[in-house]
Amino acid sequence: MTSSSSFSCDSSWHRYGDGTTLVAGSPLAVFSLSEAGRDVARALELGATLPDFHQPLTTRLEAAGAIHHLAHPLSEPLDTLLTIIIPAYVRDERQREQLTQLVDVLSRCCSVIVVDDASPTPVRLASTRVIRHESNEGPASARNTGLAHVDTPFVAFVDSDVTSCEDAFPLLVATCAREGVGLVAPRVATTSEPSWIARYEERFSPLDLGTEPGRVAPGTRISYVPSAVWVARTDRVRSLGGFDQNLRVGEDVDFVWRLNRSGSSARYEPRAIVRHEPRRSLRDFIRQRYLYGTSVAPLSSRHPEDLRPLKASWHSVAIWAFLFAGLPIVSLALVLYTFIGLARRLRHLDNGVREAFRLVLRGHWSALASTARLFRREWVPVTLVGIAIGGRVGGVSLAVLVVPPIIDYIRGPKRLDPFRFVALRILDDASYGIGAVASCIRARTLRPLIPDLRSWRANVQ
Repeated sequence: MTSSSSFSCDSSWHRYGDGTTLVAGSPLAVFSLSEAGRDVARALELGATLPDFHQPLTTRLEAAGAIHHLAHPLSEPLDTLLTIIIPAYVRDERQREQLTQLVDVLSRCCSVIVVDDASPTPVRLASTRVIRHESNEGPASARNTGLAHVDTPFVAFVDSDVTSCEDAFPLLVATCAREGVGLVAPRVATTSEPSWIARYEERFSPLDLGTEPGRVAPGTRISYVPSAVWVARTDRVRSLGGFDQNLRVGEDVDFVWRLNRSGSSARYEPRAIVRHEPRRSLRDFIRQRYLYGTSVAPLSSRHPEDLRPLKASWHSVAIWAFLFAGLPIVSLALVLYTFIGLARRLRHLDNGVREAFRLVLRGHWSALASTARLFRREWVPVTLVGIAIGGRVGGVSLAVLVVPPIIDYIRGPKRLDPFRFVALRILDDASYGIGAVASCIRARTLRPLIPDLRSWRANVQ
């Protein structure tokens, strides 16, 4: 198996004119570059041939999420490398036809195993192997059942409602074949349809993580990847015991985080694009988001430090709290305090003061966006109470609920009228948040609803 590769710089990449200070990665890190390091950084920016001595620096940059190693698709056949597992619960003839079409296409490139998770009418496919569960056990169990029958070095997990995914596998397998990589996920774009929910999900599907590649890990820009389509190393999945069968929702997030702790990395590769059907009704739309929210408490019990509704410096949150409370002088004092503290840490760098100012502004603005998101999702009951109270509290609460969706509408392509777009954006966040609260009530825990406000520290390398 052979493939070539190259690097791309992350969108966070920022280097000053003299080239000695680089800020990039997720979370952001500050790098002080030597003269040789500047040559490597310049080559990365230009897409030029890297110097022979690049590896120590590019390894550090890739580990920090500052650059991304881009594999080239395999040109050789996949039949001896990859087995595809499709967990299926078929409710009606439309889903049966869709599954049949998917299997027909995928079985042309490699072997396919369908695990029928106790569909009301048993699934029968002439072109591929079908394993049936006599009782519905959920997607995690279905994937594990299929995994036991895989004898290829790579395994793909594909949901039955995915379409147009066959062209993604040469690139996904090539990326997963890199040393240290255990799992790769493509971009899951929404199938273009005329419905207004489909037009909304073309921009804000929970499955579509955007156009930029990255490592997948808690605390980074891409904290999870949905398991609509995955390619993974078979031995790594088995060494981790497969998927947690006690989880009906969130089993994919749990697996990715366990994979990270084991020392393997997960990658998001949006150059590989697959298609997924949008929700077919408003009820399905709300139900899906609500179910995603119900994964919060079970995931928190397994990963207590990785799942928090907000991670930000208490300074940043306090700045905005005092500002909205009508105390701008206190807010300004906290801004100066954080700026001076970071400037002292970066004083050994060229342009350290300038970079400290940029990072402080960026950090505080990001904290505002994250805090507003908290009040639209996990803390949406608090926001609704605030609106009912009225006055200054009600005005701020209403702004938190409505203004961010309006900004999203203004910034993006106008595929939907503003009223339905804003309404769906609010329902999207609120449904997830109510599901999260419901799961915490059932589990009798508040941990997943409590922000992590420990002071942010710049990562200086």
